[in-house]
Amino acid sequence: MRRARPADVPAIGAFLAAHADVAMFALSNLASDGLAVEGGVNPPRSMFAWIAGDPVSAFIAITAEGMLLPVLPERASEHWRAVAPDLAGRRAFGLTGAADTARAGFDVLGLGRAGSVLNRDEPHFALDLAALEVPPGHERFTVVRPGEAERPVMEAWRAAYHLEVLGTAPAQAEAVARRDTDRALALDTTRLILRDGVPVSQAGINAAAEGIVQIGGVYTPPELRGQGLARHAVAALLAEKRTAGVARAVLFAASAAAARSYVAIGFRRIGEYRLALFDPPVEIGR
Repeated sequence: MRRARPADVPAIGAFLAAHADVAMFALSNLASDGLAVEGGVNPPRSMFAWIAGDPVSAFIAITAEGMLLPVLPERASEHWRAVAPDLAGRRAFGLTGAADTARAGFDVLGLGRAGSVLNRDEPHFALDLAALEVPPGHERFTVVRPGEAERPVMEAWRAAYHLEVLGTAPAQAEAVARRDTDRALALDTTRLILRDGVPVSQAGINAAAEGIVQIGGVYTPPELRGQGLARHAVAALLAEKRTAGVARAVLFAASAAAARSYVAIGFRRIGEYRLALFDPPVEIGR
């Protein structure tokens, strides 16, 4: 493994695109924020990256804010060991990637000793949008592109999502939700569905690249669950993206109920995906 340079960006992009189902965060970050520079002022999602092969066949990155993003189709432990000295001393707040690749990283870097608010393998799904199945009764809902008028409900739902799904500390949830909502509104990544004029569910996109999106932040208030509302929210968002030319979507499910919703609109399981968030953040190698 060697440190990636700006001249490597096209080759990195081609490699990540070829493995997009498990590389959406890295692919999206590369497009939006690029490679980070040592000693510079870097956007939080920019990446310090290491690569192997010619053409690129392995990729490990850590964002400027501390998220580890590996894409290692083979020999994962070997590549983690190769880059471990360069990662030593860096601050990490999480790791996400294909489950087997993430487990190898945990073992090599000794991250199993780190405390975490979230550390689990989730079922991983993909859908070619030509096969999207809009659920029956979809015409009963109004799809809304949210603006400032919808900010209060978006912030409340996002804070609840952080508490319930991501394990965010209650003292931090509201502030993080405000930042997430700022980003969602600025990038136009979220859709709400309304029933009788009242918001009942939402779906968002947490990573995007040419022709493919990754769904995230799906939320239905507890009192409205069990009615299939999440599948309508996700289907509405993806139907819009399909019209805009997006061909594929991926996601990972936080619960069995969520998984059933996604299967109902055409998603098929492709593996397992690990999401780990450390609390407190760890210094790698310590």
